[in-house]
Amino acid sequence: MKLFKKFPKKLKPTIGFVLTDIDDTLTIKGRLPSVAFAAMENLHKAGIQVIPITGRPAGWCDHIARMWPVDGIVGENGAFYFRYDDAKKKMIRRYFKPEKERKQDREKLEKIKQDKAGDFEKNSRLPCFC
Repeated sequence: MKLFKKFPKKLKPTIGFVLTDIDDTLTIKGRLPSVAFAAMENLHKAGIQVIPITGRPAGWCDHIARMWPVDGIVGENGAFYFRYDDAKKKMIRRYFKPEKERKQDREKLEKIKQDKAGDFEKNSRLPCFC
């Protein structure tokens, strides 16, 4: 990768988007430094859309879309896209899978959860504090 300062000056005004990972790209040891936050704010103010791409789950992405100076976020490795509409105070959510498939996935996960809970109950003993 080359330093951005070596990017041709005449092409810099054509940049419309910055797509970036979060973990160990924007963050350092799990924390977002103020310089990274400020850089995203400056890009946003300059009319460049900032869109993090991450493996993080929906709860994290909802927070990031609402609280960070970003124009949207792709989460769970491409499973969805969230964008917070500041004017309407509303989250826009778009998913890779249609609702029917997501419902089937939730049902499968619930079955696994129930099966594993049953296995745990059969195979574990609680300590007795008699």
